[in-house]
Amino acid sequence: MITQIPATKRTWNRVKLGDVCKINPRRPAKLVIEPDAKITFVPMAGVDGESGTIAQPQVKDFSEVSRGYTYFEEGDVLFAKITPCMQNGKHAVVSGLLNGFGFGSTEFHVVRPSDAIMAEWIHSFLRQPRVLTEAQRHFRGAVGQQRVPKEFLIDLSIPLPPLAEQKRIVARLNAQMAVVDRAKAAAREILDAAEALNSAIIRELMP
Repeated sequence: MITQIPATKRTWNRVKLGDVCKINPRRPAKLVIEPDAKITFVPMAGVDGESGTIAQPQVKDFSEVSRGYTYFEEGDVLFAKITPCMQNGKHAVVSGLLNGFGFGSTEFHVVRPSDAIMAEWIHSFLRQPRVLTEAQRHFRGAVGQQRVPKEFLIDLSIPLPPLAEQKRIVARLNAQMAVVDRAKAAAREILDAAEALNSAIIRELMP
């Protein structure tokens, strides 16, 4: 489910995302770690587009992923840049990384928040349908391989309430999503029960 943040208050400042975040920051020049050290790896398939979370991270040796993949750190926001993953909500806040950093698909943009803005606030804002629709208008590349350029994120206007207000709204959104998740779980249980009953009737009628 794509989240929707509350209507922007007129008293909130609006800033460019690139002014309060680093977009695709470079990995440290000197990353000292053993080749066989275990590292968190996030393929595109590892991100759940419905919940906007990293649902299936992988663990690989540093030597396997240290080249040719996207580098990110704890607390970064991953934004899928390629179609249809971008429209499908493949965006997530990074947490629980082994050694505090990880690697993932080259089809992620990385957004690293400054102290002025919460990763969860950015994540909620980016996952709004209107933002994803606007991102789609900025696609570049051939059909089937179109991508959102990093310039879109750099220039994207985002409301910047005080941190206390960001935390309050994010907590409210998380509470609402928890209610939705419980409703979905209950619905799945009803469907499972209905399917089991249907199977039992079929077995009774067609032994």
